[in-house]
Amino acid sequence: MRIWKLTPTNSADPIWKIWSPEPIIVRAESERQAQRLAAAITNKPFAPVPPMLMPVNPWFDRPKIGDPSPIVCEDVRTDRRIFC
Repeated sequence: MRIWKLTPTNSADPIWKIWSPEPIIVRAESERQAQRLAAAITNKPFAPVPPMLMPVNPWFDRPKIGDPSPIVCEDVRTDRRIFC
């Protein structure tokens, strides 16, 4: 199992107003699974209020082709033990 560190590419971006822009470290097999875990950790319940849309969790956001990703996933290689 790999260890991933997920960090926002721009913590000043308004998308991080609702979610914490602090880095998240998770154990996962892939980058996609790491993003899912980060989204699950930071998930918040929202009730949709018309005409507003439900906010998208930036930890699991899928950018459109050509758009920059709101997060960076780093594969952290370490000999240190991490207890979760």
